[in-house]
Amino acid sequence: MKNFCRSLLACCIFGLFFTVNLFGQDSLQQKIALKEITLDAARIKAPKRILPFALTYRTFPETQPNIPQNSLEDYLVGVPGLFAQNTQNFAQDLRLSIRGFGARAAFGIRGIQLIVDGIPETTPDGQGQLDNLPLGLINAITVLRGPAATFYGNASGGVIKINTLSDFENNFVRLRAQGGSYASSNLSATVGLKNNNTKAIFYQSLSQSDGYRDHSQYKQQVFNARVFHDFSSSSKLSAQFNFTHSPYAYDAGGINMASVQENRLQARPQNKSYKTFEAVDHLKTGLQWEKAFSQKFSLSTYLFYAHRDFEGRLPFEFGGLVDLVRNYFGGGAALEYQPQDNHRLQIRVSFADQTDHRKRFKNIAGQAGDITLDQEEIFNNSAISILDEYRFSFGLLRAGLRFDRQKLGTNTAVNNTTLNIVNPSLGFTYTALGDHLLFACFATSFETPTLNELSANPSGEQGFNPNLTSSKANNFELGWRYSSPFGLFETTLYTIRTNNEILPYELEAFPGRSFYQNTGKTARNGIEIQWELQKTAWHWIVAFNYAALQFKDYQLDDKDLSRKKLPGVPQQQLFAAVSYDFSNGWGLMSRNQYNGALYTDNANQNRVSPYFVSNLKIWKSMDRFEFFGGVNNLFDRKYNDNIRINAWGSRYYEPAPLRNFYLGMNYTF
Repeated sequence: MKNFCRSLLACCIFGLFFTVNLFGQDSLQQKIALKEITLDAARIKAPKRILPFALTYRTFPETQPNIPQNSLEDYLVGVPGLFAQNTQNFAQDLRLSIRGFGARAAFGIRGIQLIVDGIPETTPDGQGQLDNLPLGLINAITVLRGPAATFYGNASGGVIKINTLSDFENNFVRLRAQGGSYASSNLSATVGLKNNNTKAIFYQSLSQSDGYRDHSQYKQQVFNARVFHDFSSSSKLSAQFNFTHSPYAYDAGGINMASVQENRLQARPQNKSYKTFEAVDHLKTGLQWEKAFSQKFSLSTYLFYAHRDFEGRLPFEFGGLVDLVRNYFGGGAALEYQPQDNHRLQIRVSFADQTDHRKRFKNIAGQAGDITLDQEEIFNNSAISILDEYRFSFGLLRAGLRFDRQKLGTNTAVNNTTLNIVNPSLGFTYTALGDHLLFACFATSFETPTLNELSANPSGEQGFNPNLTSSKANNFELGWRYSSPFGLFETTLYTIRTNNEILPYELEAFPGRSFYQNTGKTARNGIEIQWELQKTAWHWIVAFNYAALQFKDYQLDDKDLSRKKLPGVPQQQLFAAVSYDFSNGWGLMSRNQYNGALYTDNANQNRVSPYFVSNLKIWKSMDRFEFFGGVNNLFDRKYNDNIRINAWGSRYYEPAPLRNFYLGMNYTF
């Protein structure tokens, strides 16, 4: 509570200081003109301010002079309730959690749905990764900060919807070059072509780095193409193609505190001797068609296919070399009907099919030995949902219901599993208070273990772990939004109850390999506050969240872990950023993040201290040129880039870089 009060006080002081500075010469009665933003993250398009769900929306300049483009984390800062880790370990990918959902991920993203340009990036089993994301094209991001299975099905503890550049005035070519500490470099080229009815965007990037720690170098290429064609004002087609080639990304591994204090740059010795790394080739293609038949009827459809070829080496011998080939395809359609001006209905159907061919071999000093596992794993999903929106003179009512049917299993199993689940949602926004809006919603979510988690069978046998089952959550939110000359405010209170929470652990015989178990019930209660103001050349963002996430009715062996905190998630976070665009083309931004204490293990026997990190960015625009640079971790704080939950031997820590720098330039013609 003491830390909570300090953080809240700091937040208030920050807001008061800049508010006084801003309005010292302006009338408090001045109204700010706001362009209404319409979002489709909750499926039926509606103005952001009246949606009855907690969400955050961010847009980014086309040339991104104030973003280093190293990780999606650069675009997600300032989202209350969202916690990002693992920005430096490219063998494990970015780890994200929203209100604790996703915290368990040993690599990639779990429990959160990722949607990129209208196509699901998350597989039917709930596994998501972002190594194929064209960062330099990101135009806008919407984050739904609570369970949303009614909209997106499995693993929807939160939703991150990413839209890349799709609109521009004239043909252009943009070249970008960036370099920085640890021999890191990022080169990219973007081409935009446009005529009366067709436009296309092509993007190619090459990024690499020696890494902050020993044995952490990586290299990656991303190619992305999008083509848009308007058959008419009511019929539009878009196509996308993405190919990613990452020949290597090495994993320095987690180390214990004694090793951190001895040398925070060192890799775990076993990670070097087993030559831990990953190599990925990823291909994705998709089509979308939208057609308005009349003012009352419209149809949107999509189809996609993805192929992923993955090789990974883990720091143990038996099964320590993984060869995975994934094929994933799906599609869907949404029919929207508007019987009256204030009433809309949407029926949506979708299907997705995932097949993972997983092989494990003995890891003999980085070379493949005898095969230990060879199985084909399947996960199929089909779903139908209905959404109903009704607008009153005093508010908006949203109701939804979704049915999911899922089949999963392996070619070695006698009986595969079928799961049927129904998820409802209900939300209402009260709009009759002028600039003040109140909203409330109830929503549910469910989360199956991923195929990778199920195949991590602690018995060592083929097939799935028979003791691992799905988790379910019920979420209730109550929120307030306020638009004023002082900016846009939003405060959300939430309470979530989860059954069969899934968390990782390690075994002595397989240190470095994650296994998974259900951990009874959890209770999550919290408050999220965000404030944003753009006025003339100034832009302020402040976000704060306090989250009490704890186990309930959880018995582990002979220990009662009820009321213990959920590991891997800080209890509180405070973010504050201010930027200023000078009239002569210069720009400056200060970005500051405070993360509270968190625990590394289910029993809460090890606590990680809170930390504060500050970044400084500067840029200069000169006709066709833009120069930019920045200092990360300005005050040289020692903290951890990642915490490995329940790691064997207390190897929880992956140290973060100390003060580091980057410089770059854009040229557009």
